[in-house]
Amino acid sequence: MKIANGIENAAVILVFPSSSLQMSKTGSKLLNYADQTKTPLLSINIYEDFQPKGWLGAILAPTKSCSANFDEVIQSLISLGIKKNYLVLARDEKNEPQSIEEYLFYGGTKSGDLSANYNYSGQEFPMEFKFLGLKSGKVFGEGDDDVGAFTLAGQYKLEDGCGDIEMHKQYVGHHSVRYNGKISFKAITCVIEGHWEIGETRDRFCMRLTLPRPYTAEREKTPLPKVSRRQGGKVMISYCPCQYDLAQKITAGLIANGIPAVCPPMRVHDMIKIAAQEARVVVPLMSVAYEASNTTKYVLSYVDEAGIPIVPVKTQDHYTQSGWLGVICAGALWIRITNTNDFEKRLIDLAKQLQPYISNSVDEEQSVDTLVDETLPQGYYIQWGQKFDMTFNMFALINGSIAGEGHDEVGGFIINGKYNYLPDKKDLEFQFKKHYIGKHDVQYSGTTAKHGTQLFFDGKWLIGAVSDSFHLEVSCNQSSRPKGLHIMLSYQWDSQELVKRVANMLKQMNIPIWFDIAGDMKGNINSAMANGVEGAAAIISFSTVAYSNSINCQKEFTYAHQLKKNIVPVLLENEKNLQNTWLGIIITSLDKVNMQDESQLDSNFNILVQHINRALGESQDKDFHRPQVITRFEGGAVRGKYYQYDQAYDMAFDFFSLREGRVSGQGNDVIGPFTMAGTYDNEGKVCFVKQYVGKHAVEYEGNIDYDNLGGFKIKGQWNISYQTDRFSLESINHFNDDTD
Repeated sequence: MKIANGIENAAVILVFPSSSLQMSKTGSKLLNYADQTKTPLLSINIYEDFQPKGWLGAILAPTKSCSANFDEVIQSLISLGIKKNYLVLARDEKNEPQSIEEYLFYGGTKSGDLSANYNYSGQEFPMEFKFLGLKSGKVFGEGDDDVGAFTLAGQYKLEDGCGDIEMHKQYVGHHSVRYNGKISFKAITCVIEGHWEIGETRDRFCMRLTLPRPYTAEREKTPLPKVSRRQGGKVMISYCPCQYDLAQKITAGLIANGIPAVCPPMRVHDMIKIAAQEARVVVPLMSVAYEASNTTKYVLSYVDEAGIPIVPVKTQDHYTQSGWLGVICAGALWIRITNTNDFEKRLIDLAKQLQPYISNSVDEEQSVDTLVDETLPQGYYIQWGQKFDMTFNMFALINGSIAGEGHDEVGGFIINGKYNYLPDKKDLEFQFKKHYIGKHDVQYSGTTAKHGTQLFFDGKWLIGAVSDSFHLEVSCNQSSRPKGLHIMLSYQWDSQELVKRVANMLKQMNIPIWFDIAGDMKGNINSAMANGVEGAAAIISFSTVAYSNSINCQKEFTYAHQLKKNIVPVLLENEKNLQNTWLGIIITSLDKVNMQDESQLDSNFNILVQHINRALGESQDKDFHRPQVITRFEGGAVRGKYYQYDQAYDMAFDFFSLREGRVSGQGNDVIGPFTMAGTYDNEGKVCFVKQYVGKHAVEYEGNIDYDNLGGFKIKGQWNISYQTDRFSLESINHFNDDTD
């Protein structure tokens, strides 16, 4: 997205042709997208003997060019209509991108990736390093030990996976010590050991370093290795909710034309897993709705990062891809399928374009080695001494490939990588790229250790010259719980400190939780709340008078009650205080856990866990045979009306969605705030209950019609007791809205 914004807002793009740019994947995306959006280019020839070829030559051929002379560059920019005062660089000012050399190691004692000691007279003395760096044959560092503060400088030389090192340790204001030793490697561990000497006195020393990724003989000469993947033999169709029928039709048509194709379920987890394991090439069905879908953004970003070829299909007239989709598909040859009259002809054209990709694919069943699937890891990364949690929505280790999707402090990400067994056949070494959607990449690498059914990932992350540690742990066995099931913590802000303690205790027991301040409250607050309730095996309601007075807590509780979720009230105050409130009335018949006395927290927590485990088991039984229904509307702007006594009343929505057979929504009308919950099927029949908060409920039934832009319309009847009348709901296509 940053690349797209930069191009779309640029008056001109300065291009410096070189062999590096010719081979750059990012450079290819950027310039293909600039060419597609007709953004002016100025080619500045910094290498007289370099002649652009291929894609770069084709793009630069019709553009204006000049030498690297400052005055000539300025005149060329002026001729393109660029004003002088728009330029921020002065004559002779340097703003050239510098190549970033990778550290062999950079870390310190406190970051946990370095331990060091020296021996003297039979005793061992630790060396505490503020930092130590090994880069391009140079050693530098600073630290403290039993003698005092010191600086460290020296050099090292590596050959065939081992090496020699010489260091000079200068105590501040005191003497110096010479260190000579050998360097050895095993996976991500580097051991430096040898002897120190001062005058005629000498003894042993040892340093153990945890590297950002496994060492190879060519480590300091080559860039990070590219991640390879197991190639599939099928064409995968990538689509958004409103395109399901078209995706199925294209899939069936390709199969009829001898092209093996697959149309995955409308879930990020399944789409990424199928892309990783089965896809030889991916066909995105480009449209306004496709570009607006978060699901397709995550899936196609993974496809792009994994290096899977893309053959786009435009499914909407007068549409040109932009933003993230424009960058990913820049320069790709596409097929247009927008008219049912020539569908068969266009399908044959698509099959011809796909044929070269699958003609040499291996169409045979391969054994599947599944280490991790369906289970979600818990973990964190360290930066500047601070721990940041990583939350995963999908994670799989299958046939040497790593694939995943989630979010953390920086934003949403997808991961793509590989793993292989170490010689002992027990532990693994791994590496993967964590791509933040529309942002930067971070490299991860390390080794795993297995304890029982748990797999522990430990290693280093690296971005540029910055590196630190991370940790993940995940069960190797398939989860006995349904995907995405969690325990939702519902509370009023005054109770947050106690709820934090309970949340941490649940985490230690590997019980998945939904907790707003732990990063689960993303995007629209009402939609996030609904997702939390819908995906919960149980809702833990931390009940207080303040909770009963909060309209947001009442909405949350009402929606959970409406969905018939397991609700476990945790009393933080005397129940008598709640007797005359809506909350007190509802929880009267429910099993409660009393946590008024914090000194009894541990014993009462054990009672709470019993309720949670019971709820998890019950939810698994309910969800096991749930039929698959297509997601039709991921969420967005919706408006509605209901009629009574020949008068129309507006319904304003905070959010509304049609996901996997579930209707969910929240809003306000003339009567008051409401929540909506119900079901729909693949034939378009829909029914839901509109529950006014603290008041009565109204039943709605109708039929859904979908358009090809990701929108829908619902028309039908509402009824309450003996009253009934019509209603309508429709999505608002904000792309065509004239308002800001």
